[in-house]
Amino acid sequence: MAIDKEFKTIDEQVLLLKSRNLQFNDEQTAKELLKKYNYFDIINGTENILLKSIKPKDYENILFEDFYEIYKFDTKLRILTLQRIFEVEARLKTSLAYNFASQFCATINDTLNYRERQYYQTPSVTNNYLYSTFMTFDLFKRNTRMLNGTVKLGFIERKKREKEYVRTYNKPPFWVIIKDFSFGDLYFTYCFQKDVIKTKVLSDFGLVLQDDDLFQQILHTLKYARNCCAHLELITRFKLLGIPELNNYRELKNSIGCTHRNLSYYDLLKILAKFCDVTEIVEEISAFHRNMYLINRTQIAEKLLKRMGNANIDNWQKDFQK
Repeated sequence: MAIDKEFKTIDEQVLLLKSRNLQFNDEQTAKELLKKYNYFDIINGTENILLKSIKPKDYENILFEDFYEIYKFDTKLRILTLQRIFEVEARLKTSLAYNFASQFCATINDTLNYRERQYYQTPSVTNNYLYSTFMTFDLFKRNTRMLNGTVKLGFIERKKREKEYVRTYNKPPFWVIIKDFSFGDLYFTYCFQKDVIKTKVLSDFGLVLQDDDLFQQILHTLKYARNCCAHLELITRFKLLGIPELNNYRELKNSIGCTHRNLSYYDLLKILAKFCDVTEIVEEISAFHRNMYLINRTQIAEKLLKRMGNANIDNWQKDFQK
């Protein structure tokens, strides 16, 4: 059910938390932290796993500092996760640009073939999700003269205006243009490839053409996770529900052994582990669990790990060993 919230000052926020029996080791420091960081991220984003009761909200033996430890851990984890997604993104840009250009843009005269629909596979009209995007895809757009006489710039011309490194080229090659693609652009660019290109890209990732559906689901998941990280959402709350257009992630779930409805952070880490080293992420998770153990807060750590997909720290260490 949708709710409304009235504005509260920092002092009022602290009073509200104290009325719910949340304890403070240092109330002044807590107020300073609430001035620096969003109340929702520190408190609301985690409170469900720490509350003794939800209606009314009430805590038992929980400190404000417990919330802040989780927030600091989430921030570190989000940065590390985004770095690994960047690694996959960079590999995908390189693979798409190299394999497409070698096939369709091998000469100067063919340099701009990447903006021609004829060199891509048009999705079936029965797949409205992809077909409608293909028909309006930004990469294919050219300069258009409007009724009022002004010119609406096409994709390449816009990039020349925005990016100095693009302006240095008369005909910017694909490996230059693709640098400014969002992950969403990359996802659709892959989906629109002919099988001859998909086969080569999949091979670069240790997959075969029969894994096409799986790879599309992987890319869609990483796109969502990247957006979560970029918008400073709590990565420990990561949850992704399958969508019909992508077969509800059936192939992906089978690949990583996911038996539950939503993809969790644990599942996301299994995906990343297919393509890059996640040791540093697992070490950060282990360090958080160890630090919480040292201050007698193991139960809190395990509640958080459970929300992330697996409450047992041994499983995190075992499943992601190199």
